[in-house]
Amino acid sequence: MLSADFAAVQWARKMAAAIEPLSGLPPDELGKLAHFLQILADFRAAGGELSAPQLQVILQNLHTRQLVRLEPDKGGVLVEFSGGGFAFERFLIRDDGRVPNFRYEAKKE
Repeated sequence: MLSADFAAVQWARKMAAAIEPLSGLPPDELGKLAHFLQILADFRAAGGELSAPQLQVILQNLHTRQLVRLEPDKGGVLVEFSGGGFAFERFLIRDDGRVPNFRYEAKKE
């Protein structure tokens, strides 16, 4: 017989409510999201936080690319993507979602 304590039941309810809106996503998008969430978890464990505009820029880029790195940086968050015609693409995203040109570098495939 399987038993669960109160904390486990509460956690499961919270996770189910968070995951329910994702039920309509196709498997490939769930995979992208899972990869992003792992990188985000590591970022947050290191003390990083994303603003809503930063998150929006990252998710827009996830449409055609793979997130490689996410790390706090002076003035914002440094992200690195691969794919979408690029071997790599690195840039800074400020808290307001802007990407300064002088903090952008890329290498085409």
